Amino acid sequence: MKIKMLPNWGKKIGLSLFFIGFFVVFTAVNSRKSLCEGYNSHNTNTTEIIDLEPVFIEKWFGESAVHLFEVLTILGLLIYMLSKEKIEDDYINKLRLESYQLTSIIVLVLSLGIYALSENLKLSIDTFATLFLMSYLIIFALKKRVY
Repeated sequence: MKIKMLPNWGKKIGLSLFFIGFFVVFTAVNSRKSLCEGYNSHNTNTTEIIDLEPVFIEKWFGESAVHLFEVLTILGLLIYMLSKEKIEDDYINKLRLESYQLTSIIVLVLSLGIYALSENLKLSIDTFATLFLMSYLIIFALKKRVY
């Protein structure tokens, strides 16, 4: 079965989009605030309130632009995932299918586990999409190296 895929140069475009989006999202105020809370073990007893100013895209265009860059990050991963390898053959297609199946099972089990164990945890859909795409790429890379 032939699978329609993007050309190999799509990997470069996908990685570029991913890193641009990741850089903007990582420098957003909410990301930096979450990083500081994690570093302080979310210690709410501190009298010091962290006042972070918006930088780069968030400063000029607002919070909605940061959301667009979150989407850009996912789009970059998707383009990378759907691009051909330099040497594309039936064996790579088989590895791709096995990786997709394993990733689907792992992410579904993790999602159900997270949902069952923590009632008040609020995660957005982009968290699960990024988890799925990243785990697929990691599993596919490991399978390529092992075989």
